[in-house]
Amino acid sequence: MSNININHPLPIDEVVTYKECLHNHSAALGHVTYDGCVKYIAGEDALLCACCGCHRNFHHKNTIFTAEPQTQTPDQVQEMRSKRKKRTTFSSEHKNKLIRFAESVGWKPRKEKKDEIESFCSEMGITRRMFIVWLINNRHRAINNA
Repeated sequence: MSNININHPLPIDEVVTYKECLHNHSAALGHVTYDGCVKYIAGEDALLCACCGCHRNFHHKNTIFTAEPQTQTPDQVQEMRSKRKKRTTFSSEHKNKLIRFAESVGWKPRKEKKDEIESFCSEMGITRRMFIVWLINNRHRAINNA
């Protein structure tokens, strides 16, 4: 089982470097001319390149993202497990009642049988949603028995 949790994003380190200068020095004349500065070198003013004098934004920005592997303590794992929704389990008697009722409604929760489904669910002590989920998950019984 993977130890990556998609609900908690990994801490990401971002490394930014600036490469060649992309400042067009002859744009006013309608031409394209670059000065050939191949790497941004921070000068006295941190935003200006010491080599070509252009602002840092004219240099090609290269960003590398690295993800730190996340390790979870046993307390964090237990807390995550306690937050999970509990699965509904039915006794064999309840399963038999569910199967008989599902066969009577044709294994589909039709709108015209909504009242009948509601009364059955209240009699069983489950919600309509729980019945529909069970119906969808166990519909293969009708296919296999047919």
